[in-house]
Formats: sequence, C-alpha cells, structure tokens
Amino acid sequence: MTTSVGEKIRAALPDAGASVTLERTVRDWLLADQEFNVWFLETTKGALDDATLMALLGGYGDDQDAVGRAWEAFERGRDEAALTLALAASTRVMDGLKQK
Repeated sequence: MTTSVGEKIRAALPDAGASVTLERTVRDWLLADQEFNVWFLETTKGALDDATLMALLGGYGDDQDAVGRAWEAFERGRDEAALTLALAASTRVMDGLKQK
C-alpha cells in the first residue's frame, strides 16, 4: 500500500522538532491537502474529459513530489523557511488546480 505525502508528514510531525509556527503551517497545509482530495473526488465523479483529468492528476502529483522533497530536506537540514515556502507554493498550486 502506498502512503501519501500528507500521511507521511502527519505521522512524522510530532517527532519532527518543528517550531510552533512551522507546525501550525504544516497542519494548515495538511488541511488544505485533505480538502483538495475531497474536492478532487467530488469533481471527478462528474464528466471530466481525459485531458482535464490528466492535467489535474499530473499537477497534483508534481506538487506532492515537491512537498515530499521539501519535507525530506527539512528533516535533513531543519530549514523551516524553505519548507514554509514550499507549503505555501503547494497551497497555491492546489487552489489553481481547482480553477481548471
């Protein structure tokens, strides 16, 4: 079974040693990610053409890869600013995908 990026981060967060501010930012991102997934499931129940569906899947997959890399970099180097920027960018990507 594959574990999502959000699940990995959620599991690691309590022991990550993040500041209160970063932990709040991560939790906000986890909520945005969960909301995106609910939106995606509801949206794809309707009639989406293949190109639109593939664009959503590709955009979300690329975004999740970027967040995963940023989280791994945080775990190695403790750069909270870089992770915060990556999570903000991810939230913008998810918001943009909802507009497609």
